[in-house]
Amino acid sequence: MLKHTKYLITGAQLSLNEFSQTSAGRQFNYYHPITVRYADLDTQDHVNSASFITYVESARMAYYQVVGLWDGQNFNTFGMVVAEQQISYLKPIRFGQELHVGLGVSHMGTKSLEFSFQVEESSTGMALARGKVVMVVYDPEGEHSIPIPPAWREKINLFEKREERNDTA
Repeated sequence: MLKHTKYLITGAQLSLNEFSQTSAGRQFNYYHPITVRYADLDTQDHVNSASFITYVESARMAYYQVVGLWDGQNFNTFGMVVAEQQISYLKPIRFGQELHVGLGVSHMGTKSLEFSFQVEESSTGMALARGKVVMVVYDPEGEHSIPIPPAWREKINLFEKREERNDTA
């Protein structure tokens, strides 16, 4: 089970000030560490574009746990499906670079959550990629979308430090 005080970075907790100085003007309430694996590389000797999506997925799954939306165990009680992904690749990532993914909910609709993200070099905060992922809340038994549960809205608003609002549009 992941624990969260302010940030989860491989067991180390960092303050918002430590990150805001290096995050190129972007601030997220959650950062997830990424280890670049040899298997992530392509024939041009940099991280393959598909691996970026995997990095963001890893950050999203950890975010769900940290915020308290999912226990990290039972997929049958947690329904979310990817509806859309957009990514801008800004700089190549090489083997051995230390990375983290900043991630946060930028919009809540009636049945969907939009996550903004930025993949950054950990030591400098240099942006390497950024984008968004739209997730739809899903009932796996009924096989249809459902409204965002009120408890999820409350937990997300609390974690993201924003007033309760309905962003539906």
